[in-house]
Amino acid sequence: MKFDLLTILMAYLIVDAVFAIAFAVTVRRHPTLDGPREWLAACIALFAGFLGICLRGVIPDFVSIVMANSLVLAGVICVWIGIRVFFRLRRHWWLFALFVLPAAVLLGLFTTVWPSVSARQIIMSVFIIAISLCIIRDIRRQRGFALLMETNLLIGFLGAEAVIHAIRLITLIMTPAITGSYILSPEQPDRVFFILLFFTGTARLLIMVTLISARLQGELNQLATQDSLTQLPNRRLLLERLKHGIDVARRNGKQLALLMLDLDRFKAVNDSMGHAAGDELLQQVAVRIRTRLRDVDTVARLGGDEFIVLLEDIVHPEDAARVAEDIVADLSRPFQLSSANENDPESGREVKIGASIGISLHPQHSDNPELLMDQADNAMYEAKQAGRGCFAYFSEEITTVVRKRIALENRLRRAIEQQELRVFYQPQLDMINGRIIGAEALVRWQSPTEGLIPPIHFIPIAEETGLILTIGEWVLRETCRQGQRWKAAGFLPLTLAVNVSPQQFRRCDINKLVATVLAETGFPAGQLELELTESGLMENQDKAVEVLNNLRAQGIRLAIDDFGTGYSSLAYLKRFPVDVLKIDKSFIDDIPHLQDDMEITATIIAMGHTLGFKVLAEGVETQEQLDFLRKKGCDAYQGYFASKPIPAEDFAELLSAQHKNGDDLDKTINHLETTGQS
Repeated sequence: MKFDLLTILMAYLIVDAVFAIAFAVTVRRHPTLDGPREWLAACIALFAGFLGICLRGVIPDFVSIVMANSLVLAGVICVWIGIRVFFRLRRHWWLFALFVLPAAVLLGLFTTVWPSVSARQIIMSVFIIAISLCIIRDIRRQRGFALLMETNLLIGFLGAEAVIHAIRLITLIMTPAITGSYILSPEQPDRVFFILLFFTGTARLLIMVTLISARLQGELNQLATQDSLTQLPNRRLLLERLKHGIDVARRNGKQLALLMLDLDRFKAVNDSMGHAAGDELLQQVAVRIRTRLRDVDTVARLGGDEFIVLLEDIVHPEDAARVAEDIVADLSRPFQLSSANENDPESGREVKIGASIGISLHPQHSDNPELLMDQADNAMYEAKQAGRGCFAYFSEEITTVVRKRIALENRLRRAIEQQELRVFYQPQLDMINGRIIGAEALVRWQSPTEGLIPPIHFIPIAEETGLILTIGEWVLRETCRQGQRWKAAGFLPLTLAVNVSPQQFRRCDINKLVATVLAETGFPAGQLELELTESGLMENQDKAVEVLNNLRAQGIRLAIDDFGTGYSSLAYLKRFPVDVLKIDKSFIDDIPHLQDDMEITATIIAMGHTLGFKVLAEGVETQEQLDFLRKKGCDAYQGYFASKPIPAEDFAELLSAQHKNGDDLDKTINHLETTGQS
């Protein structure tokens, strides 16, 4: 059965009418939804345009050709504008002037001056191809992942229409269309193209309806899982994420924390300034909490002034306390509200509130989502009873421990600012002649209230919080300054060893830092030794080799600290440009009582020498240990047998005494111990 163009155009009219009704219903039921209103206008314009083409012969040719084709083109422009606003792009109604008016002028010109069917068809196809490409560009620029399948289909059918029109252009150029009986002729070549365009156009309209349905469903889902005031997840979505987080944490052996947050003094603000001010305050609170969290964390509003935060993949229980303290501090800062009580216009000013936070942990407290929330809620009331503006864990024991650690962390930050840190030096001695050949720089905290705080109490916290980067840089700079002072005082050249933490090695440009410090202090690069832990080097072996080679190029000496406690690969160990292996103290402690430790120590010494390294033993405390190490060929040692870590002034006195007494180091050390200076 053969269809002429009139039949196909009538089918277009029916399809446009059906979809116009669908878009009209959508506009009526969802007046705020962007897109359907413009698509309704498109259907009306296309319907009028195709009707005008069908009435050719009944109405003047100029009206039928120019006006009808202009309406068709206007309908396509409306489709484009609808797609732009649907995908959150701006409306551009001037597109009519850019596309429709030039096309109408050209159609009118060919109708009155050169009535060629082919010329008019070429004009329409060129403009529709241009519009289709622009629509595809806009969709690709702003499409949402939630509608990825639908938008890909829409792009596909728009591209198909552009291809059909391109083929039509080629056909028209090669075989110009006849002018007579254009609409009714069953032999019209355009009939094939119109059939294809009818199917692609209908499919495009169906996809637009699908897009509307998907958008409406997405908004319904959002309403079901999102708090309408703050746009935060609600209780339902939080529980889903909490269940998923517990499953992931259980599989990976991780921890997570739940923080229940209740605003202090919110009711007073709500009652005195009105609900509008209270709503604005809640919105600002939501923004402040979100800025304190990572992308993987979730903050939700349960209702009223209660919020809850889900922290996934935490390393230590105190990580949750640090976030809680940051949130409490942020919410304690004044809020500026624009809303005021109608009876008191001056009330919309500065508002100060606070927050109390309860914390529950997985797996320590529970692996049940609802129970974790109840525990966090109970802990939050404990925080309120403790005075508000603070946090509490569900476990009183954890609360006490964490509060002490957080307090110590805050004190450590102040100690850095107030310059309470000190560098002590532990001598490193030659195994053969017992002379001091260097020293290891060790950081100490000289608290004005508690005295000297051992590093074991604050270095782990510094590592966890990142303060180790600041401390490590300060120790390096202070050690180089002190070394330059000793050099200027005329002491023999000493190697000063500075520890580099794994975090420093990973997170800062250690090569640039060392070069800067050496340039500032004037300390010789050849007298600086950087100690890196075995485990820190093995985390990223290829990068470690590159960094070590760059340090070696500066003339820096390199040592592997705590050797034997990690998991070194000998294949990589021989690639590291290392000068010294430092045997970990744990292998020295039980010499000569444990045969295994003696054999391990002897093996490390032999292996180090085979690879061309010097070997230094840490933690030497007895004459028996020293005799064993000397017998096995160890090159140097350090430990309490020679000297504790001592301040720079005492170390300088030790150097002076060594110069005065020659090799009789024992006399010097005994003198310092009896006078209490060590």
